[in-house]
Amino acid sequence: MLVSKFSKALLTTTALLCVMTSPALADAKDDKIAAMEAQMKIMMEEIQTMKAERAAEKAEAKAQQTALHAKVNAIEVKTDAAVANIAPAAGINGNGANNNDVKITMKGGTPKFEKGHFSWQPTGRIHLDAGQIDDDKVDNPNSTEFRRARLGMKGSFAKDFNYKLEVDFAGNRTSINDSYLNYSGVKNTNITIGGFKPSYSLEEAISSNDLTFIERSAPVDSFTSGRKLGAGFKTYNKNWTAAAGIFGGNIGTQSSDDEEWAIAGRVTGAPINDGAKLIHLGASAAYREPDQANDRFDFDARAENRLQTSDSVSIVLNDAEDAQVYALEGAAGVGPLSIQGEYVRAEVNNRGGQDPSFDGYYGQLAYTLTGESRAYKTSKGAFGGIKPNNPFDPANGDWGAFEMAARYSTLDLNDSGLNGGELDTVTLGANWYLNNHIRFMGNVIFVDTDENAVVADDDPTIFITRSQINF
Repeated sequence: MLVSKFSKALLTTTALLCVMTSPALADAKDDKIAAMEAQMKIMMEEIQTMKAERAAEKAEAKAQQTALHAKVNAIEVKTDAAVANIAPAAGINGNGANNNDVKITMKGGTPKFEKGHFSWQPTGRIHLDAGQIDDDKVDNPNSTEFRRARLGMKGSFAKDFNYKLEVDFAGNRTSINDSYLNYSGVKNTNITIGGFKPSYSLEEAISSNDLTFIERSAPVDSFTSGRKLGAGFKTYNKNWTAAAGIFGGNIGTQSSDDEEWAIAGRVTGAPINDGAKLIHLGASAAYREPDQANDRFDFDARAENRLQTSDSVSIVLNDAEDAQVYALEGAAGVGPLSIQGEYVRAEVNNRGGQDPSFDGYYGQLAYTLTGESRAYKTSKGAFGGIKPNNPFDPANGDWGAFEMAARYSTLDLNDSGLNGGELDTVTLGANWYLNNHIRFMGNVIFVDTDENAVVADDDPTIFITRSQINF
């Protein structure tokens, strides 16, 4: 009973203590929470401060980075400018390549070697003729010959200075053909000194690689002078050319007296020249004085071939003072069709009192069966060659280009009692262009001469072929 009372008293006392201590415990927690909230507020303020400082640092770093990039770009610009000024002296071109390296490219069928302003390229042509002559009054040989067998080189050796040298080995002889220095630093203008052809005649301006027929016409061949040593000037654009020069004697000849000399000029116009259609007009003239060792002019021609061993017509003037030679030329092209013609004339002043005038002309027509057009070289005011649309490749059914052509020509060397003869020819031709470098040609030439010809009234028929390689 006593224990029970004690237990009740203990429980009562514990309850009273709990009741008395509960407010004190609650106040302590509130104080602790308040303190923690104050600390958190301080921490949040510090966090915001740190964020603001970090943002400022980032902005400053970005500004510094932008300024640094600007400085780097400025340095690069200055460096590029300095390198551009240094590169030519150091042998570096604008692409960063070393100009001391030799550049090799293929051009016109042969390699071209370039190093800086220097370049070198081999050139050549081989023309092998074979034919048969149906004789009339004279026995002419049926024969074969190398009409041309040339090797040469061309290129540049300084800025705007070009050169060409070509040697012909045909006929077991060695002769120099083109051998000149050329300056081309002025746009569409060339200044040339050395051995080259005077500016006279359309047909003479066309390369032998690109002639429609195996030989040039008799009147042009008779009145042209071939390559001479001299100096010339030429300017041109798409629709016209103008050229003039002064010349001395032939390459490789020497006179015992004052050598021959001449001035020559040619102008051409192409009012229509759009690739598909062409109209060409031109005129040329030359003044010539003969070599004073013999005072001689010699006008002659074979019947448009070189298989004959002698001329068909010929006149030699042994007391000549001077001569004026003129030519009028015209040509037109529409697609695969082309026509061409010239009138040429020579007027000679003779000390003996006889002042003869000789003349001649030709006209020709050509048609490309495979559709190609004859190229026109504006820098020369003359035709180039035919380039096959489908070069020879039988495996793919390609056979190159085929051309048919006809020409009539006449040359009259009779005048003022001086009779060198008259020559008329009709030539039919066929050409097969395998590619840009190989061509086979065939001509049939019907000849008619008068009683004043080298052999009077000698009228052979000539069959001739040519196998041609050029590069």
